[in-house]
Amino acid sequence: MRQTDRMTDMLERYGEVCKRTVAARILGVSAGTVSGMLEDGRLRTACAGTMVDVRSIAAYIEAPAEANELARVRRKREKLGMNCRFSV
Repeated sequence: MRQTDRMTDMLERYGEVCKRTVAARILGVSAGTVSGMLEDGRLRTACAGTMVDVRSIAAYIEAPAEANELARVRRKREKLGMNCRFSV
């Protein structure tokens, strides 16, 4: 399935946002895992953090390895205290 087709299908099924439990069902993970994915940036929140952005779910489904790697690097940088984006 092409990325645009997946995005259109998911938006028609779930709308722009969904609850964490629905996101968990879509991804086949627990609601706790979805919370972790929101915290480390693999998924985006909506509605003041109460809902999950469906577009971010579709993007994650298309490229999970890349999203997981970016999250791993982000967590490692935070653990090492390297939160700044610029270096001299």
